Amino acid sequence: KIDCLMESARVALFHGDNKKTAEIVDKATKLAEAGGDWDRRNRLKVYSSLSKLLVRDVKDAASLLIDCIATFSCTELCSYTEFVVYTIVSNILYIPRTELKSKIIDGPEILSVATDIPVVTRLVNALYDCDYKGYLHAMVDLQPILVADRYLQPHRGYIMRELHVLGYKQFLDSYKSVTLESMAASFGVGTVYLDLQLSRFIAAGRLTAKIDKFGGVVETNRPDLKNAQYKDMIQKGDLLLNRIQKVARFVDL
Repeated sequence: KIDCLMESARVALFHGDNKKTAEIVDKATKLAEAGGDWDRRNRLKVYSSLSKLLVRDVKDAASLLIDCIATFSCTELCSYTEFVVYTIVSNILYIPRTELKSKIIDGPEILSVATDIPVVTRLVNALYDCDYKGYLHAMVDLQPILVADRYLQPHRGYIMRELHVLGYKQFLDSYKSVTLESMAASFGVGTVYLDLQLSRFIAAGRLTAKIDKFGGVVETNRPDLKNAQYKDMIQKGDLLLNRIQKVARFVDL
């Protein structure tokens, strides 16, 4: 029965019915947990990861993909090389720098196919080595790969945007302030282009920084956890007091 459900999930994936795919995979996963063997449970994790990738649940997909990389056997869905690409592209956005080194860059399964995916390998190595010019160049080369892939193509704009944010954030985390000219040189872009990019991400709340247009300087505003918790407590306290006052008025009546 589990095999039949996986076949049905493949058909739904082929027709792009993401909702139906998720329903079938959930149903098959429950059956596998109740009495399925090790192989079927692992294969269902691959089905679930690709299903989540299609609906842009990239964070959950990333954790499933990295778990399945050593036991991948679902060649009916994609090749192993393609699966490694999905694993790298999704995990680079979420896993910490230390894990990026151990699980992705030095991962034996990924190293075994590294020569077949030079662009993706170059992307993750450039980010880890803080080679921001090489990182942006690798992103340019990654674009055609995203466009040509059925699982990544619907999210190519999202992925490229998140990769930009990731690179800018990692760079700015190293500085309290840096000139636009110096940052632009590090990324190999013009100051006008960089200014537009940073302004957009800062306005959207994706980067905690501000741009001094007069001085041509980008200043980082690292969030203070204690102050944030204090402000949150004050706001919640005010809301609670307002509610108590409203209840007290009704009681008085």
